[in-house]
Amino acid sequence: MSTLLEEMQTEDIDAVLAVIESQDDDDAEEAEPGYRAIGGCLDQFVIREKGEIIGVTGYLTPPACEQTYWLSWTYVDAEYANQGHGRKMLTALIEHLKEKDARMLFVNVSDYVDDAPEEGDDGAIYAAALHLYQSLGFKIEIMHPDYYDKGESQIVLSLRLSDVPAMIMASDIPQENVTVNFKAVYEIADTDDAYSFAWDDEGEQLFSIEDVRIGLDDVRDKGGRAVFLSFPSNYLGVAEVLIAAGFKKSGVLPDYYEDGIHDQHFTYTF
Repeated sequence: MSTLLEEMQTEDIDAVLAVIESQDDDDAEEAEPGYRAIGGCLDQFVIREKGEIIGVTGYLTPPACEQTYWLSWTYVDAEYANQGHGRKMLTALIEHLKEKDARMLFVNVSDYVDDAPEEGDDGAIYAAALHLYQSLGFKIEIMHPDYYDKGESQIVLSLRLSDVPAMIMASDIPQENVTVNFKAVYEIADTDDAYSFAWDDEGEQLFSIEDVRIGLDDVRDKGGRAVFLSFPSNYLGVAEVLIAAGFKKSGVLPDYYEDGIHDQHFTYTF
């Protein structure tokens, strides 16, 4: 691993939160419980300048995936911003993941625009991060309009870390007859009134249109604006039922679970 990155330790949490807070108070508040949880510093890294922590990055490992990762909180202290530290930090992390034989790396970005920006700032507070990701080779895969709030979209980008495999034929992908069961509805973290459905594959059969509508009615009663769902692309019948219930396809994250099996996204707007 690059000598630039140091594994984050529990004693680094306060300094890391200060780095994040220097850029975004809300993100620092949201990041804290995860860092303080058991194992919360695993796969998280810091960089230092003159012995002081000035940056943090890391990755998360989603379940049921083959060598797929999500970029976690990635910030450089405001005092050291725009000096190349973020690029160096991310480049080192990408090289570390390649050494782990990672295939795919994904990241979420908001297009939030501050209505009252500081002088000389256009208010698009995540524009620099988006530009940096794209300059490192990330590609925009999905944009969910009004995801975090009305007028604030979620942008999902991907970066291929391993060699692109030979063309995979659809006939080579095993299709699964699944018994998906909806368990509950919940508001998505860091959003205002955007919901999703918790589910497992331990039901007796695939959910029905009526099951979906019951969930939608529950979200409507809670004052929800929209519902966002995603399922593996090889789950038979899922897309057909969701679309019949009024959902729209909103894009895919390619090769998310493994090469040839994507994460297919659906959106319902009230």
